[in-house]
Amino acid sequence: MSRRYLTHKEVESAINRGKQVEAFLGSFQKEEDCIRWLSVSGSGLQYSVSVWEAIDKGSEDYQDVYSFPPANGEWDEPVKVFEVSSLNEIAEVLGIGNLNFVNYGVVQDEYGDYKATCA
Repeated sequence: MSRRYLTHKEVESAINRGKQVEAFLGSFQKEEDCIRWLSVSGSGLQYSVSVWEAIDKGSEDYQDVYSFPPANGEWDEPVKVFEVSSLNEIAEVLGIGNLNFVNYGVVQDEYGDYKATCA
């Protein structure tokens, strides 16, 4: 079985190569069930973090979180954007304990695992 989560060194390497990484942040209630994830880009000295929210329209068979309707009504606009100088600061800013970073696109697999546990 392959490993899904990236170490901090792998995250830094991906970002320094111009790639984005993501982390699934879970679900929340608004007027409907919603999900949240973040994407990180930038350079070795500064990381730009975008937090995304979408209405949970998926299932175990339909996991394309990028196609779900936005929870904030503004498509292609993150609900929060901030910059940090270290990866550890991301969790601090968001007030969460731990982030499991994955390569861009793998957040859909994280969502699939979440949906499997909800069934």
